[in-house]
Amino acid sequence: MLFEPYGTSEHRAPPDPSKVLREADNIEPSEEYDVEEVMSSVELGRGNNKRILYLIKLLDYPEHKDWTEEPFDNFSVGSLEKLREFHQQNPDAPRDYRLTDA
Repeated sequence: MLFEPYGTSEHRAPPDPSKVLREADNIEPSEEYDVEEVMSSVELGRGNNKRILYLIKLLDYPEHKDWTEEPFDNFSVGSLEKLREFHQQNPDAPRDYRLTDA
């Protein structure tokens, strides 16, 4: 396995995953991140332990290293349209059971 030398970057740090897209009383709207595009989805687990994670590209974070995998629960009502668009273009991709077409 090859390792790259550690270096600092002048780029902004990726967002804190615990704050991504959450709608909570203790999080100010300025701390939320907007979804630019849903890139893919993956199914993890089986049976009752099954869950779907969505790979998302956040607005103003175009680099692949800044993309995050998020469960359905982390999407705000406003960003659900991005999930619907993704599934319209990728009908065979794993879909969270709570996501409706309406």
